[in-house]
Amino acid sequence: MATSRKKNGGKSQGAKNTKAKKPGNVPQDLQGLLVIKLQALADVEAQLIKALPKMAQKAKAEELKSAFEKHAVQTEGHAERLERALELMGADSRKLKVEAIRGLVADAEWTLKTVKDAAVRDAAMIAAAQYVEHYEMAGYGSAAEWAGLLGRQEVAELLGQTLEEEKQTDAELNDLARARVNEEAMSEAESGLRREGEARHAAGGESNEGSGEEMP
Repeated sequence: MATSRKKNGGKSQGAKNTKAKKPGNVPQDLQGLLVIKLQALADVEAQLIKALPKMAQKAKAEELKSAFEKHAVQTEGHAERLERALELMGADSRKLKVEAIRGLVADAEWTLKTVKDAAVRDAAMIAAAQYVEHYEMAGYGSAAEWAGLLGRQEVAELLGQTLEEEKQTDAELNDLARARVNEEAMSEAESGLRREGEARHAAGGESNEGSGEEMP
């Protein structure tokens, strides 16, 4: 029996064109990379606009509450600068979803829900907030550098303003942690250990009294 010829120019039906398609949003030059970074940072700021008021509400230390409230206002300004920067780039102002910031926000929300002691929770919230600040500083630093190289000076200045505010916020949180919050968290931990030891000692004394054994 004669073998039938393969269709499609000698290719079998199963051997379809497997050439990979380029996924969307893949930058092909530095300007494209900058636009993608700006759209990603816009999503980052949008997530923080929602998260910061929750952190301020849970803060015990008044200085920490004020710091979160202040940065929440700043963050709205950051979002506006990004919108302006994208406009200057002639790019779509849509946000590019960033999973990384959602993970960092989830870490902060876990702290709010699970850490019961207020002093310890303040220390944990500062750590969570500084994770975010360092992430943002890396993003804004790269974007500002690229904008400068591309001759987009107005964009670079907008990003540089936000970068300085992120650095300032990180420094303020660091100072607050060292000056007060960490010490209060440590004091609470020591108090907890002391109470735990006293409870064990009391339980041990009750056990000995009820044993009925006489001392030799």
